[in-house]
Amino acid sequence: MRKTTKNHGLMGAVITVIVMVLLMVLSAGAMLGDYFGSGGGGFEAGVVILCALLCLAVAVGVIAALIQRWHEVQKGEEDEARKY
Repeated sequence: MRKTTKNHGLMGAVITVIVMVLLMVLSAGAMLGDYFGSGGGGFEAGVVILCALLCLAVAVGVIAALIQRWHEVQKGEEDEARKY
């Protein structure tokens, strides 16, 4: 078992973020496309739009977390959690 993450970079985190963002964008697109493709309207449109925006907010949050982690690694805090 590997004891450190030294010299392994952020490849796993980047792949995870790509997969998660892809799933959230596809989910939002599927909701919007299915609902508005069927000609819906009214209150249901607001609910569908809200759910799609929540999916997109998750995608943005995941990207922000990756950027924050990237900055931590650049500062040399890759193994910061080992202290605790």
